[in-house]
Amino acid sequence: MMKKLSLALAMLCLLSSVGTAFAADYLGNPRSMKFHYTDCRTIKHPENFVPIDSRDEALAEGYVPCGVCKP
Repeated sequence: MMKKLSLALAMLCLLSSVGTAFAADYLGNPRSMKFHYTDCRTIKHPENFVPIDSRDEALAEGYVPCGVCKP
């Protein structure tokens, strides 16, 4: 019983953090300074990305578009 409860709690935490990252239209990688659509296939760890609300905002902050998803 305790195992199921802790598993459910872990899944809830994971889903809440992923949901927060995908609330924006774009995700920016602060290391590479590239921004992506939220469903870009190159995003492996969305928790390492910052949410960006618009393309104009991304460009103003110095991000460049991803060459794969081409946002």
